[in-house]
Amino acid sequence: MPVDPRIAEILRQRAQQGVTITRTAQVRAQSTPTVPQLDLPTTPAEVPLDDSELAALLDGILPRIDALVRQAITNIRGDGRLSLAEALALAPEIRNIVSLVVGEMLPQVKGTSARELVILVLSVLLRQYVSPHLPALVRPYLTAQTLRTLVRGLEWAYDQWVRPRLRGSGARLTGHPQV
Repeated sequence: MPVDPRIAEILRQRAQQGVTITRTAQVRAQSTPTVPQLDLPTTPAEVPLDDSELAALLDGILPRIDALVRQAITNIRGDGRLSLAEALALAPEIRNIVSLVVGEMLPQVKGTSARELVILVLSVLLRQYVSPHLPALVRPYLTAQTLRTLVRGLEWAYDQWVRPRLRGSGARLTGHPQV
């Protein structure tokens, strides 16, 4: 079975940027001569994913993401030929789809690792689905690092301006929005 070139790109970007993706795993405490292995409880721990583990997880989620993105494109425009404005409108929808699928299909990847994984996957999918509809001058700037910077800026703006207003209005906070 051929390897999806997007997976290779995600792994390359991860290595280039020094991003560590972890998963929550149950780890058994170390046995001692007085406490046998069978009597020890397991505790959750964050375990780094190596390239082969991450590739296997990506291979499981990319088909689902592709199906949902294709459906979103069909919903926007039946013939799939998006205008620049439609392609730009698709970008946040792709972000939502990637966040949803990572959250649903990879519950063992949490917190910062889930955020970083969404950013890495999103950068590849935006180049695949949105970039062809953008002016050539803009395309090289659609990278994981650019997205990471944008996400940090959005999170900062949320923390500085939106969250304080929500607290002042008495609205319930449900935490940060998905990436």
